[in-house]
Amino acid sequence: MTMKRTIAMLLAGLLCLSMAACGGSGDSGSASGSSAGAGAENSGSSYKLALLMSHQTNAFTTAVSAGAVEMGEQLGVQVDVLDGKQDPATQASQIETCIAQGYDGVMVEPISADAIVPAVKAANEAGMPVLTVVQQMKNQDSMAIAYCGGDESKSGQLQMEHVIDVIGEEANIVVLYGPMGSDAQLSRKAGYDEVLANYPGIQIVFEDTANWTTEEALSKVETWLQTGTQIDAVVSQNDSMALGALKAVEDAGMDIPCFGLDAVDDALASIKAGRLAGTVSQDAHGQGAMAVEVLTAYLNGETIEPLNFTECVWIDGSNIADYVS
Repeated sequence: MTMKRTIAMLLAGLLCLSMAACGGSGDSGSASGSSAGAGAENSGSSYKLALLMSHQTNAFTTAVSAGAVEMGEQLGVQVDVLDGKQDPATQASQIETCIAQGYDGVMVEPISADAIVPAVKAANEAGMPVLTVVQQMKNQDSMAIAYCGGDESKSGQLQMEHVIDVIGEEANIVVLYGPMGSDAQLSRKAGYDEVLANYPGIQIVFEDTANWTTEEALSKVETWLQTGTQIDAVVSQNDSMALGALKAVEDAGMDIPCFGLDAVDDALASIKAGRLAGTVSQDAHGQGAMAVEVLTAYLNGETIEPLNFTECVWIDGSNIADYVS
C-alpha cells in the first residue's frame, strides 16, 4: 500500500468513522448496500466492493444495483451501492471516498465518459481496481480493468432496424437521447447512425436529450407534436423516455409508434397491453451481477476478459409472452 493511500485511510478513519463501517457516502449519495456472511465462494476472502451508479431513478438502474447486491450475497462479498445523482462531481467524490476507505475495488457507471478520468486515475495510483458497468469511460482500455454491460452500439442498431421494419423506408422520426456525452448516448446513437446510413428516406425531424427521464420526454414530445410536423415514430434511447413519449402521443389522441430500450417491467407491460411498439433487452439485472462476478474473479487473481457483454434481444408484441406472463 502506498504512503499516500495509508495517510488517506487514516484521515478517513478519523473524519468518516460512521461511514467506514457501512460503506455509505454521506452527501455523496449512498443508496443501498449488502454485506454477505461467511462461507464465501471467493477463496475465503471477504472483499468490500462499491457500485457507483449514475443515478437510481428508474427501473433499469435499480435492477442493475439489485443484480450486483444479489451476486455479492451469493459470493460472500460486501457490495455497497452509491447514487451519483447524475452529477459528475458527486461521482468523482465517491471514488475518492472509496479510495480513502480502503475498498478492494469499485464498479462504476460513468455519468460522463470524460469527467470520470481524473478520479479513476487517482484510484489507479492508489492500487484500487476500477471496473466500468453499463457504460464505458474514456481511456477504458488503459484505466479500467474491464467493462460489464450491454453492447450499446449493437442495441442501438437492433432498435433502429426494428423501427424501420415497422414504419418503412420513407418516414420522419424523432429521437430522444440520454445525457449528451454519456457513453450510452454516444454508442446507441452510433448504432442508429450505422443503420440510417442505409436508409436515406428516413429523416430525423427533431432530436434532443431527455436525460433518461419520463417527465422530460413527455414535455419534449408534447412540444414537437404541437408543431404539426409529420412524425411517424418516436425512438427513445431508454424505456423511461419512451413511456413519457407514449403518454404525450396518447394524450394528443394520435397513433404514433414509440420504441424504447432496456426492457424494464413497465415497458414490457405496455407492450403486452398493445401500447409501446417494442424495446431491447440487455438484461439489466445480469449486468450488475456480472460486474461483481468479474471484479471478484480479478481480485482472486483469475484472468478476466476486458469486455463482457450481456445478450441483446428485441421484444415486441410477437414475443412478449416469453417475458411477461
